[in-house]
Amino acid sequence: MNETVLSRNYSIVLKSFLSYLPSRILVILNALLIVPIFAYFLTAQEMSIFQISIGILNFLCTISTDWVAKSVLRFFEKYKNSGELENFLSGIMFLEIITYIFIFALYFIFKNIVAEKFYISQSIFFMVLILVIPCGIRQMFYQFLRIQRKTLLYTVSIIIYQITLLLLFFAFSPFVNHVMSLLTAMAFSVCLIDFIIIFKLKLKENLHFKFDKNILNNVVIYAIPLIITNVCIWLILHFGKFVFQYNKDFVNTAVVGVAWYFVTSVLTPLFSLLLFAVFPIVVRKFEKNYKIKDFMSSVLNSFIILFLPFVCVFLFYSFDIAKLAFKTEYTNLGMLFPFCAVTIFIHEFMKLMNTKYHLKNKTYIETIISLAVAVFCITLYIILIKYYGILGFGISMLSSIFMLLFFNSLVKFKEMNYFIPKKLLRCLFVTVLVSVISYFIIFLLFFKFSNNILTVVKILLFLALYYFIIVRFKKHIFV
Repeated sequence: MNETVLSRNYSIVLKSFLSYLPSRILVILNALLIVPIFAYFLTAQEMSIFQISIGILNFLCTISTDWVAKSVLRFFEKYKNSGELENFLSGIMFLEIITYIFIFALYFIFKNIVAEKFYISQSIFFMVLILVIPCGIRQMFYQFLRIQRKTLLYTVSIIIYQITLLLLFFAFSPFVNHVMSLLTAMAFSVCLIDFIIIFKLKLKENLHFKFDKNILNNVVIYAIPLIITNVCIWLILHFGKFVFQYNKDFVNTAVVGVAWYFVTSVLTPLFSLLLFAVFPIVVRKFEKNYKIKDFMSSVLNSFIILFLPFVCVFLFYSFDIAKLAFKTEYTNLGMLFPFCAVTIFIHEFMKLMNTKYHLKNKTYIETIISLAVAVFCITLYIILIKYYGILGFGISMLSSIFMLLFFNSLVKFKEMNYFIPKKLLRCLFVTVLVSVISYFIIFLLFFKFSNNILTVVKILLFLALYYFIIVRFKKHIFV
């Protein structure tokens, strides 16, 4: 690849990434504080109910509002360029209303079954249903913020949400149980963010209840495979918690739930940032018929270089982090942290790799692969959890996500073959090597000392040393 083009590609990627980074750092810092606080105040059974509630919320959003929001991001430029933006957004509003009606119908059909089998009260289940509405609206508005590059508003909204959530949780706790307090605090906090963004966005399009059938057909054809795929991914990432809860193993539900909740709260805001920042750029390039293969190849390499050390933190210091942040009831978290961290890394990497399906409107290929892997994963969860408990959970989740990565990497389109094994494997090898060297240097400096404060110091020094080496030898790494 031409060196000037390569440098420009990495520059665009890093500039987009850094514009959103302050908001994500604040989210991560809050998560490092908030998740252990919730784990401290909630009993194991309360935490298991909360984790199941969040799992159900994720599922309901997956089948209802997420795909509508992603359709905005995918087609906004297309219909803006063709002068049909108002018709498109009106159709999106219509689809959003239909999805809400659909999930309310599902609630009344399945509320008794879900409450009975997974031991959550009707009132908590109903609060989860209510949460879908403001969460769906927020997801939609966040796409507009991405399109309009309003990074400051995005940052401020997240800060307000995190602070409000924590304060309202403590305000509601004396009056209702901890799980209901937490869900109610989430509802109020998300609604507050929705109102702030509505006020600040000042959308000029005049929406109406008439809709263009051709536009809706395009959105639905694009989205149906996406819904099925996301349900399959949800099963791979969350089904294990429901197996534990169904078996009344509330302690292990709480442990695997907290492990996933903590690691994903820390890593996902950072890992997903690259796709969040560059996807609108990719769509614009694609709609203007630019070649994007080299650009996306640079994005994938950047993902590995930037984020692998954070996975290594949860590999090298997993038990230290568990001991530092959580009470003794959660000592097994150290065993699960590496599984969760690697799974999140692969999952977010795969989202970048699979943009090819979205650009080519061939998401059905991803759906077929996801369906096959989800069936394998469910079987694995049921068998391995029975015999190996939380270790079986980790093995099932990680092996399934590896399988997804492998099969999706085999699918290639002309000019969209981002997954170049030789380059990516070289990049992976170098970053792993740098991570291991950094870890052993820090280990040799501190092996005679061990306490909670030093754990934080060691992690920070490990990350600093890794990035120092990467920057020092960047000409040999960014290729």
